Amino acid sequence: MERTKVAVTPIYLSFTDASDLDPEVTEQVLGAVLRTMSSRQRSRYAGRLAEFATTHREHLERLYAEYGPGSAITLHGRYTLVHSPTSVAVLERLATAPSALYEEWDAAELPPAWLDGLTRAWDAPA
Repeated sequence: MERTKVAVTPIYLSFTDASDLDPEVTEQVLGAVLRTMSSRQRSRYAGRLAEFATTHREHLERLYAEYGPGSAITLHGRYTLVHSPTSVAVLERLATAPSALYEEWDAAELPPAWLDGLTRAWDAPA
């Protein structure tokens, strides 16, 4: 978990200059994300996140500009996680293993609106 926390923050800050890292939410969200992978996949996840950010740079830039800190979208509600570095990990899982993510999200009893907001932001037309 710690390696993932350390990995997501600089990636996130490469797209936006503000971060709302709530420790409790971070633990819950990253816990659900990491449970979608085997231990071997988790050990390589920091590199996977960097690769994801590079591959989807343009898409992520648009998403954070439109929905992230500094945008007209408020922090609370559906797009809450777009304002958190954990969004990078959630978006990577949405693109890579959406079914597993939805299953773990439900099992962790995380707010469905958070995942829905990220899904809508990710799928929004350019």
